This record gives sequence, C-alpha cells and structure tokens, in this order.
Amino acid sequence: MAIVNKLTLRRQHKSASVELASLNREMALRMITLANETGKIMPLIEAVQTMRNAEEFYSPETAQIEDARVQKKLGDVLLNIGKNENDLSALEAAISAYRSAITISSMLGAHKLRTETRKSYALALNYAGKDQRDQSFSLMGAA
Repeated sequence: MAIVNKLTLRRQHKSASVELASLNREMALRMITLANETGKIMPLIEAVQTMRNAEEFYSPETAQIEDARVQKKLGDVLLNIGKNENDLSALEAAISAYRSAITISSMLGAHKLRTETRKSYALALNYAGKDQRDQSFSLMGAA
C-alpha cells in the first residue's frame, strides 16, 4: 500500500511541476507581449528571469525544446538592444537567457540549437566585456 501511495505522490509531483513550468512560460510570453506593446525592455528582462525560474521544475522528461528557443530569441533581442543602446542590463539578461537555452538544449540533446546559442552567448559576453573563460555552465541552469 505504501508503494502505491509513493508512486501516486511522485506522479502528482511531476504533474504539478509540469503545470508550474507551463505557468511560468505563459507569464514570460505575456511579458514579451507587454514589452512589444510598450516598447520597454524591462518586461523582456523579467521574462528571462521568469523562464529561468521555470527551470527549477525541469527534468529530461518535462523540459521542452520550445523553452530553449524562447530563451534564445529573448537573448537575441536583448543582445541587439544591449549592443545598439549600450545597455549593460540588457546584455546581462541576454547572457542569462543564452545560458538557460544552452542548458535546456544540452539536457534534450538539441546539439544544433546548443551550438548556435553558444556562439550568441560568446558574442554577448564579448559585448558585456566579460571573458568567456571565467564563465561556467551548470547542468541545472543556475550558473
């Protein structure tokens, strides 16, 4: 009986984790829409953080490649803003978004996306005046 309860709890936990990750993704997409409507970058920066918060609930079974693509796109937009407007906060958020995209694509074995994102990541580090050798990667995206 205890084994059945334990399995039920694990399924419920996994289901709740998937739902929380989905809610974070939805909130990030709404922030992107807000940034588009207002022309402000702060919602984009907040969207990156919201997507990173969703990583807490990821596992190889629940992570979605679309999340990595959204993070890469956010990074691309913030990189362009950062370099064109000399905005360090946009560059920092781009770096964070790229790290997240690299982590997720690595977890899912999406090698092409990972390679593309690593190039963008290196570019963002360069524009932010950071040395890529000082940066480390975390398998859970917390770095």
